[in-house]
Amino acid sequence: MNRDDLFDAMGGIRDEYLDSAATLLDYSKEENNMNGSANKTKTGLRKTGRILLIAAVIACLFTATAFAAGLFSVSTRVPDPKETFQIHWDDSENGYLEWSDAKLVLTFPDVGESREIEVRPGWLPFELPSQLAGSSPWDHLSKETWFQRFASESLCFPDESGNLPEMFQGISQPILIQLYSMAQFRGDGAMLMLYQSPSDMTEEHWDDMNVDVLSFHGREHFDERYVEALGKTIEAYDLEYDYVLLSNAEAGWVIEVCGQLGMDTVRKVARNLEIRETGNVLTSDDFQNQFLFIDGGVG
Repeated sequence: MNRDDLFDAMGGIRDEYLDSAATLLDYSKEENNMNGSANKTKTGLRKTGRILLIAAVIACLFTATAFAAGLFSVSTRVPDPKETFQIHWDDSENGYLEWSDAKLVLTFPDVGESREIEVRPGWLPFELPSQLAGSSPWDHLSKETWFQRFASESLCFPDESGNLPEMFQGISQPILIQLYSMAQFRGDGAMLMLYQSPSDMTEEHWDDMNVDVLSFHGREHFDERYVEALGKTIEAYDLEYDYVLLSNAEAGWVIEVCGQLGMDTVRKVARNLEIRETGNVLTSDDFQNQFLFIDGGVG
């Protein structure tokens, strides 16, 4: 588009739209026609004012877009199904695994150093037991415990009598909290959603915690299938998780809070997390892989 095309397009904008924009920008018609006496002069000023107003609107739009892009510390994209991601894996024949058909790629600012953190849940939808297999630490837990990883899938295992609380029936992970360092993704690295398709994605900032917040729902469909190991047919079902990612680009860390108890519950857990730095600093040399996947229920 050349200059003439741009001005032709600007000239086609309807006056009522400009009036609304002028009101928003506190730009009055009187300022347009100030000090104009002759009709020709007034017409010229009106044209000038119109162009200036359009320019102001465009500048505001570009500024707002740039502001948002510069502040939010998580970028998302849906990759081409053929795009591959390689992860070091000792147990594989080649020493690595290669994935494709990822559903979501999450990237972060190119951070050289990340401050290591740990978290303490200020609110949970269940009583914290003294042990939680898969957590770090997993034993001798109390409300004073600081975690490097919080996992609660063991609450979904029936007890010796076969009983299971109603809130844990039909799910496998009530709440999972995992901590990551942006330094791990330096260069071309990323977090991946490999299997669950994201929806209802929202971005916001929580001032009191100084974190950017990305929330979304994840869903993976499973068709009916016969499982030989179980000797029975599993009916078709959907595996669904809710995700809240907290990120702080200045400190270089990311917190994933996810689970199957609903978005309101996951958000409340995330909103009440206490976060503290351990004093350790991590760099990309501390990690074997630039990629990792965050699908809940996959390991």
